[in-house]
Amino acid sequence: MTVRQVLGVREFRGMVIAQIASQAGDQIASVALALLVLNQTGSPLLAAGTFAVSFVPSLLGSALLAPLADRFSRRSLMLGADIGRAITVALIALLAVPGTPLWVLFALLFVSELFTPMFDSARMASIPDVLGTPSYVAAGTGLSRALNLINQAVGLFVGGLIVQLTSPRVALFLDALSFIISFAVLAVTLRERPSPLESTPSIKVLFADLTEGWTMLMRDPSRRAFVLLGWALAAPLVAPEAVALAYSKDNGEVDGWGGALMAGVVVGAAIGSVLIGRRALRVQLDLVLPLAVLMCLPLLVTGIEPPIPIVLVLWSLCGAAQAFLIPVMTFTTLLTPNEARGRVVGIAAAGFALFTTLGYLATGWVATLTSPAFAVVVMAVLGLAVAAIAYLLWPAASLRADIRRLEAVDV
Repeated sequence: MTVRQVLGVREFRGMVIAQIASQAGDQIASVALALLVLNQTGSPLLAAGTFAVSFVPSLLGSALLAPLADRFSRRSLMLGADIGRAITVALIALLAVPGTPLWVLFALLFVSELFTPMFDSARMASIPDVLGTPSYVAAGTGLSRALNLINQAVGLFVGGLIVQLTSPRVALFLDALSFIISFAVLAVTLRERPSPLESTPSIKVLFADLTEGWTMLMRDPSRRAFVLLGWALAAPLVAPEAVALAYSKDNGEVDGWGGALMAGVVVGAAIGSVLIGRRALRVQLDLVLPLAVLMCLPLLVTGIEPPIPIVLVLWSLCGAAQAFLIPVMTFTTLLTPNEARGRVVGIAAAGFALFTTLGYLATGWVATLTSPAFAVVVMAVLGLAVAAIAYLLWPAASLRADIRRLEAVDV
């Protein structure tokens, strides 16, 4: 399955264009708001707090708002989220002047970011609706993940340039414009589909949906294995990025090398995501555990603190092996009934966000007590232990039955 084939689907092509526009705008705004806060306060802690404030709503909203993707039209949710984000980001830009209390900007940022998990859950749940056959869904998921990673790397770099050439307020207005572009593209290209379940504004029903989604996720051996593997490997997955800047400083290098190390992981992950997304479903399934092991092996070499260029290559290979997440995401989506897809995907995303946060904190804590290189090695050993347990408990029979069922409809 090729990228050209999935992009040949008009609806999915529109979703990709909307994803590029909105995610690039988000990265630009992240840099702009952090620099705005830093300029006004001179506090690196408060500047870093902007990233934390933008992350917390995604952590909470992925679980709490995901059931909406099963109760309401997914197209309408994406369009509504784009409008909500455009309005709140525009308000941030208008109020980003001296004298505005920071808590006002943070509150608006929090509200803006609440729309993101709702949009993402609806988008992920819509991919099988739009692409249909499992092989197309696998390729589309890989492409979507790769674009997300590329947007992170390019968006942050471009965001810094835009802020330097113009101002943080201009960058924030550009972010608001990116959501309007996303709205327009989706409105034109994405077809309206009825919600899988009856629409309801009841909070009680939504919490009941959330509980049911958790039960469905944990009772099914295949989905449970995929999701728990992704959660448990979150720490070694983010370990290189967590200490890249500190590792560079410890080795007497300029800060640019730290940025290059982070970019290497992201670029490697983007390439791996596209490559594995093109493979047959059975091949993807067979590669999940081997790639999980391969992700950790280059990190072990970090312990001997080789020259930075060698570390860059090793960490790029580690990033490429992170492609095991593509079949994890694809099969979790495909093996979930359409009427429960939003909440199950949302719960999986919320758990991954939680363990990713803990992974950053744990890696930073070990690096503070020892060294950045040793912290990466510790997380690599943890990842290998997780992979070993996964090999012992892997529900091979259940997964073989599931892959046969998916292959039967992949025509």
